Amino acid sequence: MKELVTYCKTRKSALNLVLEKAPESYTVETFHELRVEIKKMKALLQLAAFCNKKFKPRKTFLPFRSIFKQAGKVRELQLQQTLIEEQPNFTLLKKYPNQLKKLQSKAIKKFFLLAKIRLIKKLKKKYRILIYFLAKTDKTKLNHYRNKTRKQVKKLLGKPAFKKNEMHNFRKQLKVYQYNEKILPIDQSSKLIATLMALSDFLGEWHDYEVAILHLKKTIEFYNRNSTERKHLKTIKAMVTLKRELLFHKINATLPCKTFL
Repeated sequence: MKELVTYCKTRKSALNLVLEKAPESYTVETFHELRVEIKKMKALLQLAAFCNKKFKPRKTFLPFRSIFKQAGKVRELQLQQTLIEEQPNFTLLKKYPNQLKKLQSKAIKKFFLLAKIRLIKKLKKKYRILIYFLAKTDKTKLNHYRNKTRKQVKKLLGKPAFKKNEMHNFRKQLKVYQYNEKILPIDQSSKLIATLMALSDFLGEWHDYEVAILHLKKTIEFYNRNSTERKHLKTIKAMVTLKRELLFHKINATLPCKTFL
């Protein structure tokens, strides 16, 4: 399909534009943009695999995976710093802020060792394979894929509430649905679009809190039980945990999404 090929080439250009940037020009937003572009590409691979049984999405995604994971580590540490700095007792911390900066520097250095011209050449081969299968994609199969994913999301949105262990998987499903729906948009009410966007933002924020809490748990263990640093970190963890719980209830208050049913 021409539309799928055009969309793939657009994503390819957007991703290469980020990868070709000089290391010193990378910002927090750049790493986020890179991750989003790779997620869009991964969603497209899922679509291609559904419509073409001979297409191998895991093998095609392999060179994307390494930079995606490393950019994710950088992104998590950057978000951790932002979140920690927002807490009232951040200024009381002495060692942890420096530790966090060192971890960021190390993760960024490793990222740029992976994101070289050689990687872009590897990605070119994968783009050619993907474009070949997308060009062969039948519109009937594409519509079948869209109807199936829409039904899956619709079913989840109709739930009275989410359990905590369901949140992350639903977040990923919703993102895939949103990315691929933008290729060939269908008629939807503005109220529905606004609801999905709000829910997606809430889920993203909830996941950030989840990652921060996990990181804090590991960090706290390194400090002496009676140390002041440990005490302040435990207070910050309690604050972040409370925010996560409040957001969890806010997300469930959004369900079920009647506008989708």
